[in-house]
Amino acid sequence: MPEALRLPVNSVESGPAAGVIATQLIGTQLGEPNLISFDMGGTTAKASLIQDGQVEVTAEYEVGGSGSQNRWMTGTGHPIRVPVIDLAEVSAGGGSIAWIDPAGSLRVGPQSAGAEPGPVCYANGGDEPTVTDANLVLGYLDAHSLLAGDLPIDFQRAEQVLEEKIGRPMKMTALEAAAAIREIVNNGMAEALRIVSIERGHDPREFSLVAFGGAGPIHAAALAEELDIPRIIVPPVPGGFSALGLVVTDIRQDYGRTLYRQLTDLDAGEIDAVWSELQTQGEEMLSATGIEPDRWRFRRSADLRYSRQAYELNVTAATGLFTEADKEHLAEAFHARHQQTYGHRNTAEPVHLVTLRLSAIGELPRLQITHRTDASDTGEKSRRPVWFAGTGITDCRVYDRAGLAEGTRLVGPAVVESLDSTLVIPPGWVVDNDHNGFITMERSEHE
Repeated sequence: MPEALRLPVNSVESGPAAGVIATQLIGTQLGEPNLISFDMGGTTAKASLIQDGQVEVTAEYEVGGSGSQNRWMTGTGHPIRVPVIDLAEVSAGGGSIAWIDPAGSLRVGPQSAGAEPGPVCYANGGDEPTVTDANLVLGYLDAHSLLAGDLPIDFQRAEQVLEEKIGRPMKMTALEAAAAIREIVNNGMAEALRIVSIERGHDPREFSLVAFGGAGPIHAAALAEELDIPRIIVPPVPGGFSALGLVVTDIRQDYGRTLYRQLTDLDAGEIDAVWSELQTQGEEMLSATGIEPDRWRFRRSADLRYSRQAYELNVTAATGLFTEADKEHLAEAFHARHQQTYGHRNTAEPVHLVTLRLSAIGELPRLQITHRTDASDTGEKSRRPVWFAGTGITDCRVYDRAGLAEGTRLVGPAVVESLDSTLVIPPGWVVDNDHNGFITMERSEHE
């Protein structure tokens, strides 16, 4: 708390960042080192990438911007230059409002109905159609209530507003308007997933998608199909998943020293001396936490760029005494990272070292996520008509997640409801519920 009061900027986006930390935790537990986290709430959707078990961190972020770092729409938010988990964020949430612009095109967001008054279907004074209203009309949400019956839903009013404000002006039915809203919001969120994967030089087919937030599991399968992601993981209690990240995150402080010199002009000993000074600062910080030294970890990295470039790439460096050979390895690692990220390298161009960085980490005991259930059946509770792209309205089984027995396998189309979220399983997907309550989704072999 004293550190947060002293440097409140370090708490920016801590909630979404916590969801990424929780994703990293379950990746370790499930043996999944390569993950894309996808968090969709009421106002925004966030994506981040974990490769080889490591979270992507950037030294520059735009609060409230459209995208992430300097790779997409720079200047759309408020820039901060402190190390943060690299997130791509779009204005796409359950409360995002659908509207028609002066040119007659359908748009979704960035305006949001928020919690007050909320979507039209909440019957709390909202009069603008939202993504939640569209999902309700499409059949993804229960037409009578949410939150296990604690939140009554006005289906007819949501359908009426969709038809009046979107359908009639665009010569659509309410159902067609809802499907169009869903397609637009999915396109925006797919762009966020592309930013953290393809634009970084990663193949999304080599990653699993972890979907959470109140609305994330509703849209996860459509996004996975768009990017050809083969596997989806839905953790227990997806609506509160980010809170778990706040509980399990390690103590961490990041340090940096700007040098801005051509790498070949720097002596390896000079570089090592700077990192040693930064590590001393980190050791002093960790000593004050009470964490035992055998749980201290230090990670070195450097921000590098080619001569005359206006942006840097962060490259991990080895710990221990830094030698001239390590300096050559650092340059080669930068060339490789540049090739992966931008598709080319230039070994004839001088490499400049801009900033040396060190992360001091005090590891906390690892939690094992479990979500036991005494359920002994499939959890099927009802059926209802649900709209899916390609098949239209389909008679669909609806399941209670709390009633899914360990080892239950479901074949789409289906809907799985829980207190805090809803999972939509389109045709062509199969779902397994494991012994710890994790739901995994994969494309059917017959698809």
